[in-house]
Order: sequence, then structure tokens, then C-alpha cells
Amino acid sequence: MNIKKNKLAKIIVKLCKYAVLILLSYQLLYPVLYIISMSIRTPADAYDPSIIWIPKHLSITGFVDAFNSMKYISALKTSLGLGFGCAILDVLSCALAGYGFARYKFPGKKILFACVILTLIVPSQTIILPSYMNMKYFKLGGLLPVFSKIFGTPASINLIGTNWTFYLPSLLGAGIRSGLYIYIFKQFFESMSSSLEEAAYVDGSGPLRTFLQIMLPNAKNAIISVFLFSFVWHFNDYYQAKQFLGTSRRTLIVALSFLRVDLASYVGGQTTSDPLRIVTRMQAGCLLAIIPMFVLYLITQKYFSDSIEHMGIK
Repeated sequence: MNIKKNKLAKIIVKLCKYAVLILLSYQLLYPVLYIISMSIRTPADAYDPSIIWIPKHLSITGFVDAFNSMKYISALKTSLGLGFGCAILDVLSCALAGYGFARYKFPGKKILFACVILTLIVPSQTIILPSYMNMKYFKLGGLLPVFSKIFGTPASINLIGTNWTFYLPSLLGAGIRSGLYIYIFKQFFESMSSSLEEAAYVDGSGPLRTFLQIMLPNAKNAIISVFLFSFVWHFNDYYQAKQFLGTSRRTLIVALSFLRVDLASYVGGQTTSDPLRIVTRMQAGCLLAIIPMFVLYLITQKYFSDSIEHMGIK
């Protein structure tokens, strides 16, 4: 009798687990399913209250209109340029900084690392004005005004509207979420044995050569994680991309935010005259913006899962 009760209890527990998983999965997938359903509808199907998921007539007109209104290829190139460029620079600069924090002792180390962690807490909106002014009147640490007096060159350079507004902070370990990347590399290098470095020093390698030829190649798991984190965050960034690049060079996310206004002129008529027609095209635009991240996930999910598992990040 007790055996039957135990089996029944296990079955009930499993059913409850599956029910919770199904509900959570539906909660997460519902927005994506809704976007797909709305994006392939005709305007007539969008007005039909009897259609819930599967439209009566399939249409790709919404994708064509959204593609053209967003200037999709141009926006995608801008997003990929930011994503890949900043991700590579973040890996190089943050790996070097993390290695320094993990292996070397120097005055003020704890205070400096606390400042690194503080960058994760301070919202980027609070420092956007000085960052913008610094990029608009970039003086290279005060060197350009000196060169201007000697050679007659400009005293400052306007970097607004160029990718350098993102590349420079990433190069210096001060980009989007760079504090997190430094922390990841610090924890990873601290977990590595120092025997490899000692052997390299015995063979005559200096600190920089040891880092580049010994430590960095063995930090593959941390490199993959930081690269993907940086790429995704820069690719999906809206606030800084809109402020630093403006509206002339739009990323996919910025182009998506302007899609409703652009569609009004592209489709013809005001947005209030045919709102559901605009909505179907906006949903198509959302799906177009999701596709690059979905492809990236399919390609890298195995490597990312393995890297997280080996690093022990929870």
C-alpha cells in the first residue's frame, strides 16, 4: 500500500512540474508567437476577430514594408559593426585588466576594483551628458590643443555620429557592462594555476608575453562568454546608440523605434487612419530585428553553455 502511495505521489509531483514548465514556456513564447501571427496577416485578417493565431490568408507584405522602412541592410550593417568591433575590443581590454587584478598586487587595488564594480551600479543615463560632450569635443587627453598650437591642427575632434563613440570606451575597458567583463576575467584567472606562468617566467618570458601566449589562449571559456555578452548588449543597445549615432546612422533597434513614424509616410496616410495595418508591419519589423539574435543563438548556444559550465558562473 505504501509503495502505491509513493508511486502516486511521484506521478503527481512530475505532473505538477510539467504543468509549471508548460505554463512558463507559454508565458515566455507567447509574445514571439503573437508577433509571428500578426506579421503574416493581411489587413483584412488583422480586423477579423475570429482569427486568433492562424490567419486565413498569408502575406509577406508587412515584411517588405518594414524591411524598406527600416532600411534594414544599412541598419544591420551598423549593428553588426558595433557588435563585433566592441566585442573584440572588450575582450582584449577587459582580459588585460582582469589579469592585472587577478595576478598583481599594487597600491589601491581594492579601491580601484570597487570602482570597477561601481560602474555596474551607476546607470549610463547619469553620465550621458559628460560622455556626449567628451565625444563631441574629443581632445585626446588634452594633447590635441597642444598639437593645435604647434602644428595648427584642430583643437578637438567631433566623434558624434561615428562608431568611435563606442570603440574608444571598449578599447579602454569602459564600454557597456565592461565592469562585468573585467570581473569575469578576474575570477577566471584567479582560478587558474600559477604553474603555467612560473614555467613561462623560467623560460624567459616577460609579463606581457606570458599573458598573450600562455594565459589568454587558456581563457577560451571566458573569452567566449564575454564576447557574446558584449556583442548582444551592444547590438541591442538603444539609448546610447540613439544619443551618439543620432538618427542618420541607425542601428536595428533605433530603426525599430522609428518604424511607426516611418511607416506612416511609407505606407501612405496617417498612423491613426489604419492602425491595424501599421501594427502588422510593426510586428514584422520586430521579427526582423529578432532574427539576427536568433541566428547567433543557434550558432553559439553550445559554446556559450560549455563556457558557462566550465567557469562555474551561476
